Amino acid sequence: MIVEMRTYVLKPGAVPAVEALFGEHLQHRTALSPLAGLWHTLTGRLNSIVHLWPYASVEERDRIRNAMMMPPKWPPPLRPYLAEMHATILKPAGFSPALAPASHGSLYEFCIDEYSPGGVAECQEKWSAELPARAKHAALVFCGTSDIGPLNRWFHIWAYRNAAHRQDVYSNAEGPLERTSKLLNQELFLAAPAECSPLK
Repeated sequence: MIVEMRTYVLKPGAVPAVEALFGEHLQHRTALSPLAGLWHTLTGRLNSIVHLWPYASVEERDRIRNAMMMPPKWPPPLRPYLAEMHATILKPAGFSPALAPASHGSLYEFCIDEYSPGGVAECQEKWSAELPARAKHAALVFCGTSDIGPLNRWFHIWAYRNAAHRQDVYSNAEGPLERTSKLLNQELFLAAPAECSPLK
């Protein structure tokens, strides 16, 4: 299985219109494969949306995307709102939860840890032992490593009921999960689910 993470940087003020277009046209796209989730950023690079699409393989992704173009049914007419588009193909960790529809809360935390070569494998080994204790405090939505796009990245997404719940978790959890000495950089942004998101 793979997961495509697409990030669209929009023109200021465009998030409501783009989320409405997704909701209007999503039925065409999900006839072939499901949307895992759609969010807009609250911190970090603002005026951005992030959406996750699971596939059985890269070949299935290519087949479905090609089918959407004959005749064209997807994507929605977003061009007037777009400033940048980025995509990364992720491989879920063996212990990553399935990206199934669920109601977790109003706040999602996207974490991206960059490692030197070999660091992601070490991180996964440590996480497999430590994750159950951390997951008692907040829902892990997804974790996996970059496979196509910027490499040696460890992606993990956490869900919280709200900002107060997140603060409580950070105050009371035993500490962050082990990240090993090969950790180079960390990125984090908070996002809110769109109305049409299966994960919310």
